[in-house]
Amino acid sequence: MARLKDPSKIPLIYEATLSLILKSGYTDLRMADVAREAEMATGTLYIYFKNKEELINKLFLYLKEEKISQMFENADSDDSFFISFKKLWTAYFTISLKEYPKMLFIEQYAYSSLLSSETKTKSDELVAPLLNTLVKAQEEDLILKIPAPIMLSHIMGATLEIVKYFINTSTHPSPEIFEQSFQMTWNSIRK
Repeated sequence: MARLKDPSKIPLIYEATLSLILKSGYTDLRMADVAREAEMATGTLYIYFKNKEELINKLFLYLKEEKISQMFENADSDDSFFISFKKLWTAYFTISLKEYPKMLFIEQYAYSSLLSSETKTKSDELVAPLLNTLVKAQEEDLILKIPAPIMLSHIMGATLEIVKYFINTSTHPSPEIFEQSFQMTWNSIRK
């Protein structure tokens, strides 16, 4: 008889995996170590994930979906593009700073050959609302007409580099620096 899955164990597995992979990398990741870190038997872990490749793919999608969901929490369809963009950028910056290990994992694995084509397709679907927001603004002639995926890469990449500065210096942005960082991003895409 197949054992029933307890959904409350999945976040524990993800947390353990994230912790271990950021410490020692994918190559040294062992399912037995994940199970130990998550305080469960190795056999129990295999009830949820058949191997570490599946675990990495599922963790990647889980974290990406969580991030994008958080970014859109304060979205309001009545907002102007500028206000919507600032809310999304602020959320991305804040999430990246507050949950840096998660963002680091997403960044490390976004273009990894370890991700299956199915995971990459689902990841693209998760990002579609962000791309659609940019395309709509381009159609309204509010921002530069650069391919939306390239523009999104620029926005997120530059923002994450600023976050890395604060992480690496163990400092926090002042309200003035935060606003200046946003303005740099906005000025780089606006018409």
